[in-house]
Amino acid sequence: MLEAAIEEKRKREELKAKRDLLFERYLKHPMDTRLALEIKIIDDQLAVDTKQAKGKTCSRNEVLSKLPLLAPSIAK
Repeated sequence: MLEAAIEEKRKREELKAKRDLLFERYLKHPMDTRLALEIKIIDDQLAVDTKQAKGKTCSRNEVLSKLPLLAPSIAK
Protein backbone atom coordinates (compact mmCIF):
# COMPACT_ATOMS: atom_id res chain seq x y z
CA MET A 1 0.00 0.00 0.00
CA LEU A 2 2.84 2.37 0.82
CA GLU A 3 4.46 1.58 -2.52
CA ALA A 4 1.24 2.51 -4.32
CA ALA A 5 1.11 5.86 -2.51
CA ILE A 6 4.73 6.55 -3.38
CA GLU A 7 4.08 5.66 -7.02
CA GLU A 8 1.02 7.95 -7.14
CA LYS A 9 3.02 10.81 -5.66
CA ARG A 10 5.85 10.25 -8.15
CA LYS A 11 3.35 10.27 -11.01
CA ARG A 12 1.81 13.56 -9.80
CA GLU A 13 5.25 15.14 -9.46
CA GLU A 14 6.18 14.08 -13.00
CA LEU A 15 2.94 15.52 -14.36
CA LYS A 16 3.50 18.78 -12.47
CA ALA A 17 7.06 19.06 -13.83
CA LYS A 18 5.86 18.42 -17.38
CA ARG A 19 3.08 20.97 -16.94
CA ASP A 20 5.50 23.59 -15.63
CA LEU A 21 7.78 23.13 -18.65
CA LEU A 22 4.86 23.41 -21.05
CA PHE A 23 3.60 26.52 -19.25
CA GLU A 24 7.00 28.20 -19.55
CA ARG A 25 6.91 27.54 -23.31
CA TYR A 26 3.30 28.75 -23.46
CA LEU A 27 4.27 32.07 -21.82
CA LYS A 28 6.73 32.64 -24.67
CA HIS A 29 4.20 31.57 -27.33
CA PRO A 30 0.70 32.37 -26.01
CA MET A 31 -0.90 31.83 -29.42
CA ASP A 32 0.16 28.17 -29.48
CA THR A 33 -3.16 26.52 -28.67
CA ARG A 34 -1.55 23.06 -28.80
CA LEU A 35 0.46 23.95 -25.69
CA ALA A 36 -2.65 25.27 -23.95
CA LEU A 37 -4.48 22.05 -24.73
CA GLU A 38 -1.62 19.89 -23.44
CA ILE A 39 -1.54 21.94 -20.22
CA LYS A 40 -5.29 21.52 -19.78
CA ILE A 41 -5.07 17.76 -20.26
CA ILE A 42 -2.35 17.54 -17.61
CA ASP A 43 -4.34 19.80 -15.24
CA ASP A 44 -7.39 17.55 -15.68
CA GLN A 45 -5.32 14.43 -14.95
CA LEU A 46 -3.83 16.05 -11.84
CA ALA A 47 -7.34 16.95 -10.66
CA VAL A 48 -8.53 13.36 -11.11
CA ASP A 49 -5.48 11.99 -9.29
CA THR A 50 -5.93 14.47 -6.43
CA LYS A 51 -9.63 13.64 -6.10
CA GLN A 52 -8.85 9.91 -5.97
CA ALA A 53 -6.12 10.45 -3.37
CA LYS A 54 -8.49 12.50 -1.20
CA GLY A 55 -11.13 9.80 -1.52
CA LYS A 56 -8.69 7.21 -0.25
CA THR A 57 -7.76 9.49 2.64
CA CYS A 58 -11.42 10.02 3.53
CA SER A 59 -12.03 6.28 3.54
CA ARG A 60 -9.11 5.70 5.87
CA ASN A 61 -10.23 8.57 8.11
CA GLU A 62 -13.74 7.12 8.33
CA VAL A 63 -12.31 3.81 9.50
CA LEU A 64 -9.99 5.51 11.98
CA SER A 65 -12.83 7.65 13.35
CA LYS A 66 -14.69 4.47 14.30
CA LEU A 67 -11.73 2.99 16.18
CA PRO A 68 -12.38 4.89 19.45
CA LEU A 69 -15.81 3.29 19.52
CA LEU A 70 -14.20 -0.11 19.31
CA ALA A 71 -11.42 0.61 21.78
CA PRO A 72 -13.46 0.25 25.02
CA SER A 73 -14.72 -3.19 23.99
CA ILE A 74 -11.19 -4.29 23.11
CA ALA A 75 -9.82 -3.10 26.45
CA LYS A 76 -12.30 -5.27 28.43
